[in-house]
Amino acid sequence: MLQALEDSAEGNVIPVLHSEPALPPQATPTSARTGPFRVGNRTPHPVRLVILMRSGERMIHPETAHWDFAPGEGGSEGLLLSLGEEPLQIGPGDIVVAFALDGTRRYWGPNVVGESLAPFWDGESGSWSMILQP
Repeated sequence: MLQALEDSAEGNVIPVLHSEPALPPQATPTSARTGPFRVGNRTPHPVRLVILMRSGERMIHPETAHWDFAPGEGGSEGLLLSLGEEPLQIGPGDIVVAFALDGTRRYWGPNVVGESLAPFWDGESGSWSMILQP
């Protein structure tokens, strides 16, 4: 919330920032959640999704991984991504970017988990989700 305070001596306007109220202790901010990751491609383009995983212990030794999606693959629900036999776990600070593989130069991101609008936390499923739109 931004308000202006007028300095009566010189007529200057000084912006005043008010701090936002803190979250209740039982609420976990989205930026602190780690969980599985679902991705859907609702575009008419084949896309590659790339993740730079650097959350938790991976901050010192980041890992990268990528997945390719056909046009429309995963739809609105998204597909649960995995590395090997275990679901992929992403968390705050991981970076996600997607780009079209057909030469159209379309891209989505970069997105920082817990800081950007995407991916978003789905409280019902307890997972992160990102649905690519045309």
